[in-house]
Amino acid sequence: MHRNNSVIWMHYDYILFWANRKEAMEFSHGEKVIIIHFGELWLRGRNRNMYIKALFGNISRAMVGEDARLEKMYDRFVLRLGRKADLGSIGDKLDHTFGISNYEITYASSNSMDAIEKLAGKVLSETEKCSLKVSAHRSFKELPFDSAEVSSRIFALAKKMGFTMSNKEFSREIRINITKDNSFISMDRKRTHGGLPVGTSGTGIILLSGGIDSPVAAWYAMKRGVSPIYVHIHGYSNLEEARNSKITMILKELSKYSHGSVVYFVPSHIFEMSAMSSGKYELVLLKSFMLAVAQKIAKKEGANMIFTGESLGQVASQTPSNIAAESYGIKIPILRPLIGFDKQEIISLARRIGTYEMSILPYKDVCSINARNPKTHTEIERLRRIKKEVKLGVAVTRTLKASAKVEL
Repeated sequence: MHRNNSVIWMHYDYILFWANRKEAMEFSHGEKVIIIHFGELWLRGRNRNMYIKALFGNISRAMVGEDARLEKMYDRFVLRLGRKADLGSIGDKLDHTFGISNYEITYASSNSMDAIEKLAGKVLSETEKCSLKVSAHRSFKELPFDSAEVSSRIFALAKKMGFTMSNKEFSREIRINITKDNSFISMDRKRTHGGLPVGTSGTGIILLSGGIDSPVAAWYAMKRGVSPIYVHIHGYSNLEEARNSKITMILKELSKYSHGSVVYFVPSHIFEMSAMSSGKYELVLLKSFMLAVAQKIAKKEGANMIFTGESLGQVASQTPSNIAAESYGIKIPILRPLIGFDKQEIISLARRIGTYEMSILPYKDVCSINARNPKTHTEIERLRRIKKEVKLGVAVTRTLKASAKVEL
């Protein structure tokens, strides 16, 4: 019964959301707008509207402080730009918003062939000469001209203006999108990261170290719609030192994708005192401790999964048997987005998302405990006995009491 009611409300929400969209919008001739597309979201079936509505909200929050207004039109969003709109700042925010497949700076025209040609000429006159492709798409079929005619006219115009025309080898592309009420002319289309809007896949705990891997894992979690809560286990003597470390820099960079961060700064000294006698099992015991802390925080925050930056076989604690032993007793899913990546692939991704240079700054990372001859094959029962001997559960409880939740 509850599930049926959820479906009814979902469809009702769908009707309300799209009832407010503007099928026909008034544009002044030559008005510059940004058209935003969201490809994957159209494949979400009955849940489609939830994702699109979430994306609309995420973009709207990202545009706070910008001279731009977001509106719904047909199967896309439109950013109406004010006179003080900063295209660089707006573009950067769109680049960091998961759920957008691409966007383009576009000029609006009325739906007459002469108006389209005139505006296309203006756009081309402001474009450096290059190899060019013309693409035209007419979604409204009742106009007195078709896509082929538009392509032919703009092709001839561009060639006359000195552009090298080609459909195969080109450096720029002029697009003409013809709808029922307006036509839109754009040069190039900026592809973004795609994915799902942050928040649509629930909340996840991200175990964030001071290394290269875990920020990339966090990025992948957000790309699939996860709202992150970070847990950082640090070796500093107080919270202020931890907050002033490079971790805050990394978190601020990652926050561009989720518009804010919540992080738990968790001290490691209680664990280190407890684990002094664990010897070659110290690394695998540390990972077990981290997961236990993450699970407790997950329960408190209503999170339903844990993410780590582990890659299979990369270090001693990431062998198959050690991963199994560390994970024993954890009752919520542990997701490892980087499990099949090698180090160079992870470094390339870290550079791409902007966290690499911060991640390689000097830092006392508790994950780099220098255990002599660390155990690479740990039996679950053996680790269970060690956890009992060192009273790991007590260490987890005491550590959580000494932890601090911080909003950045």
